[in-house]
Amino acid sequence: MITPVICTFLATVMLILGCVSPAQEQVKKGDSFLKQQQWDEAIAAYNEAIELDPKNVAEVNPKLTTAYTNRGTAYDFKGDYDKAIADYTKAIELDPKLAIAELNMKLATSYNLRGNVYNSQDDYDKAIADYTEAIELDPNVSWVYNERGTAHFKKGDYVRAIVDFTKAIELNPKLDLAYYNRGLVYSLKGDYDKAIADYTRAIEIDPKLSAAYNSRGLAYYKKCDFDKAADDLRKAKELGYE
Repeated sequence: MITPVICTFLATVMLILGCVSPAQEQVKKGDSFLKQQQWDEAIAAYNEAIELDPKNVAEVNPKLTTAYTNRGTAYDFKGDYDKAIADYTKAIELDPKLAIAELNMKLATSYNLRGNVYNSQDDYDKAIADYTEAIELDPNVSWVYNERGTAHFKKGDYVRAIVDFTKAIELNPKLDLAYYNRGLVYSLKGDYDKAIADYTRAIEIDPKLSAAYNSRGLAYYKKCDFDKAADDLRKAKELGYE
């Protein structure tokens, strides 16, 4: 009879030898479906991976936490946010504090993705907490700061929002949305010159960012520069801004 101890030993040997387990094959299949935006097929493949190796996901093969993270992503795109949160939470529970850098990045992704769901549900405190966990695990990812800044912005905490957007820009000077988002904060604070500078930089990075033209047009309007305001608002409409 093959005991659980022997099963664990065999699985460990497979990893050491570089073999791919049936569960890992299903993860790869799910990843392929995910890239093709075939959400139901991806979910089915990740289900199979988890069923094949439900007990040893963390103990024997930590990379299989990807099945939970990516299944959560598929649920997220389908709009099934409760299941998405459950999967992201499971991935986090399996390895709450991993030491390996590669796996830390995956865990940070799980926190970030769960934070995005909370953010979309207007649960900003939970979103900020998850983004903060993601940053602690992997502090050099610009878009996580941008997302946390967005949550602070929606809460009305403009100081922390500016700090996060600025950090995102420091890490990635070509992150157009960070400039745009910081510009929104400056606009709400009435600092239209700084807002216009940020919108302009966002437009330089992405000349098709219609929202930046619209917001810059409104900032020019507040400064009574009506010609520039009209030009920007017209351009925003041409680019499809509604």
